Amino acid sequence: MRNYAILFVAGLLASGCGLVNLQTNIPGLSGESSGPAQVGPFGMLPYDEEEVGKAVLATFKSWNHTSCELHKCVNDFKKQAGVKEYQDKQTYVYQFNPRRTLKNPDPTWLTEWDKLSEDEHSNTADITYQALIVAAMRKTWLAKCHADYAAIDKEARALDAKWATEIADASKIPNPYGRIGALLGLQKTADEAAPKTNEYADKLLAYVGFRRDLRIAIKRAYEATDRDYLYAIEGPGSSNAEIRARLDATTERDLYCFHASSGGASLFSNSYTEHGAKYVKPLFSEEARKKLDGLRDKESKKFADEARPASIDKVYIQDIAEGKKEMPGHAKLGYVSETDEVKKITQNGGKTELEMAYSYTSEYPYDCVETNRIHSIRDGRIVYREICKTGKHTRERTMRITLGEMPEGVTIQVGDKLTGYAFVKKHEKKKPTDTKAVIKETELWELELHHLRSLERKKKLVGQWF
Repeated sequence: MRNYAILFVAGLLASGCGLVNLQTNIPGLSGESSGPAQVGPFGMLPYDEEEVGKAVLATFKSWNHTSCELHKCVNDFKKQAGVKEYQDKQTYVYQFNPRRTLKNPDPTWLTEWDKLSEDEHSNTADITYQALIVAAMRKTWLAKCHADYAAIDKEARALDAKWATEIADASKIPNPYGRIGALLGLQKTADEAAPKTNEYADKLLAYVGFRRDLRIAIKRAYEATDRDYLYAIEGPGSSNAEIRARLDATTERDLYCFHASSGGASLFSNSYTEHGAKYVKPLFSEEARKKLDGLRDKESKKFADEARPASIDKVYIQDIAEGKKEMPGHAKLGYVSETDEVKKITQNGGKTELEMAYSYTSEYPYDCVETNRIHSIRDGRIVYREICKTGKHTRERTMRITLGEMPEGVTIQVGDKLTGYAFVKKHEKKKPTDTKAVIKETELWELELHHLRSLERKKKLVGQWF
């Protein structure tokens, strides 16, 4: 420690290892308004360079992102380091400027240290303190952010591994109804477990990674069982906009901290520190910001494209019979909105065949003769009673359905009704018999069921499938 001569000046307190706070102007104190005071009235600075430098370094090393309120940071930092102002005879205010004597205390963060001014005018020296403060706060904040994310990433990847096993097990189920149903059940479980908060960390655990893998597994299960039309028409619907693949740990960490810092460009830089902040490395380089900005949206869109169904609209068996339209890639396949009650079940060559019969007869008048007896008065006019013969209009429809693969444990019974998708094998609509007394229409459908949607028994729903 540098030795100082004893100062015989009223109002001064000498300190061998601290700073001297001058309460009055000292005649003879050198220093012009254009630069820092270099020496005191007896040829020395009013502070110990070595000691104040050590104090500033110690304060810098201990400073973190929670050490101060932003509008108080500069004064709090200087107070902790023991830095005090002094004046020359012209009342210009000065203070120790660390840039003048110290080597760069953190080249990683204080990237523009050499460009800082060494001037000790108080306002200029404050810029150096601002730079030190912002560097310390950004450094410690980012370290804390990285540590926070490391814990989240560990939990997230454990979740991904757990769900990967469940997704793989469900995807191995041979029965189409069992496989797709199991995967949709997993999706329902995931939806119910997802938090309702808007916290970024919660979204990472609820919608990223396994949720993308699950949805893609669902789509592939529909496709592998030749039910891509169901995925498009009756499928699980649109997914949460946050769903995307989980990226490598470093990128996810940077995304997390980028989000937490609102882009990172100006973290801890405000009107109280902005002049010093420009000498400090930003949390993320311009290149990194360009990469991270919009990356989540880009990944979410990528997933949406992966999960998007083919453009297929529902087609009914009536549309196919009339030659109106068909589903692309699924010729003659249409929706059976509801069958009549099953009347007969037979086995033919190892396949189950159902037969439904429908018959309805209504009556209608014909060969009517008007009498002279008043029937009613309508709109001021007399309506006379008529004597008519009664004709019968009969509609008969027969539907035969050959069953395809069914849900495990499900059987059809006489009296059941069903809905689903079936291939039209044959459709006949005979020219109606039409006499005055009788009108008769007959229709025959022969279908092969591809997918059972619902089964009703005695007016109660037995089962419903995707």
